[in-house]
Amino acid sequence: MKLLSYVILCCVIALLLGLTLAGKNLIRNGDFEKFNGNEPAGWETTNLGKMLTVVSPSSKAHSGSYAVKCEAKASFGSIMPGMISQKKIQLSGETLQLTLQYHLTSVGKDAGWLAVDFQNTDGSTVGMCEHYLTVSTSDYTLFKAATKRPANAVTCEFRLTLMPEKEGGRLHEGSSILVDDIELISLAPSNEKSAP
Repeated sequence: MKLLSYVILCCVIALLLGLTLAGKNLIRNGDFEKFNGNEPAGWETTNLGKMLTVVSPSSKAHSGSYAVKCEAKASFGSIMPGMISQKKIQLSGETLQLTLQYHLTSVGKDAGWLAVDFQNTDGSTVGMCEHYLTVSTSDYTLFKAATKRPANAVTCEFRLTLMPEKEGGRLHEGSSILVDDIELISLAPSNEKSAP
């Protein structure tokens, strides 16, 4: 009887741990409620100190008090895009689902661009998925995508910025993207089949 109780307890603990890991957001400060000045906590940006701010907090949030704003500004004869990135995100599970809310203001058909780079234990890139957000929006719009994790990937890097619509094109001053509620989760095996 003790053995049966022990087996049941182990199964319950494994099930609870699996559910916890499957639904946990792997992105730190994905709701952008924490900033140090213009820098979102846990993120790297392309801000140049006091010289140029292309990433900043915005009170026009999808939820909570703040979102992050990446914008294109003129600097030293070129247009500098705001970019946020987060590195060394620890991975688990076979299928990952990325969701975020975005509000794009595009000048000259500039687009939002996001990428997830997968790395192995040596830090070498072993896979990548990227998406272009090309339609200007009047309010926040949901982006959602699922991808298989490469078998030897243990970490990933998430990046989001502004890009010209066409390769070789020029970015336009005044384009911006507001982003909030970024989530990267490992889907439970039963949810993997229903992922888009």
